Amino acid sequence: MWFSNLICYKFKQDVNYTQEDFEKALEQDIFRPCGSQDMTTFGWTKAFGKHGQMLSHFSQDSILVCAKREEKVLPAAVVNEMVAEKIEQIEQQENRPVKKKEKDDIKENILATLLPQAFKKSSLQFAFIDQKSGWVIVNSASFNKAEELLALLRKSLGTLPVVPAFANYDLDLQLTHWLTEFTAPEGFAISTDAELQEPDDNGAQVKLKQHDLSSDEIKTHLENGKRVTKLALDWRERVKFVLQNDGTLKRLSYAEALKDQNADIPKEDLAVKLDADFILVSEEIKELLEDLTKGLGDDEGLES
Repeated sequence: MWFSNLICYKFKQDVNYTQEDFEKALEQDIFRPCGSQDMTTFGWTKAFGKHGQMLSHFSQDSILVCAKREEKVLPAAVVNEMVAEKIEQIEQQENRPVKKKEKDDIKENILATLLPQAFKKSSLQFAFIDQKSGWVIVNSASFNKAEELLALLRKSLGTLPVVPAFANYDLDLQLTHWLTEFTAPEGFAISTDAELQEPDDNGAQVKLKQHDLSSDEIKTHLENGKRVTKLALDWRERVKFVLQNDGTLKRLSYAEALKDQNADIPKEDLAVKLDADFILVSEEIKELLEDLTKGLGDDEGLES
């Protein structure tokens, strides 16, 4: 429930989902396990797992959803070895080279044979919708995986008019400005981790961990034209995270006082605790993002 990586989107218009309609929409794409010839499946599962009954969890202005992926594990090296053995066998027995199309057919047949016996692994992907402020927050470090969840949500709902929340900000410029001045927006403090890079995409990188970012060494890097691509920040001593120049917030860690806030809820009331934790986390994230958006100013970034 404690979101550790955030990829953020904003609705382009107001939304107002009812739980009954939303639930029916998700039921169209409910998760099903892989069949004998499926390599992977992806669909909605219960938001609270075995502790809930609904695919979606509505609480205050927020909606929690969970997508589940199941995929077969077929090591490429094993498949390639079996394909190579079959090709060698044909070439020796029939004294002819095997052409590309036939090689592809051989590989497809081997995969079809192996798939029913393959091991399976599964993973969960959480996201929540804030209907009041229009956020969609995906708990993922990968844009590809976040977009996959959004595509499933769009398929279920029929439409999902959202855009990446920080796409129009020049975050390189913003982060570099903050570190150069060693000052962050109100509510934020610069921490001890950062990455700097020369303007060229293939330019030299400097990765800093547990470092004094106000030191003369950092100032020299900045004076030499390096830009900040990642910067660790501390928000109101409640949430620490790394803001990247692609707009993702990674490695979120929460203050112990926050994590202990619902600790007095009995274990037998786990559904109640999950709901309380979701309210707590979603409200913290929404406040953090509102402060961050305010601190970034307009979506054109700083003027050069």
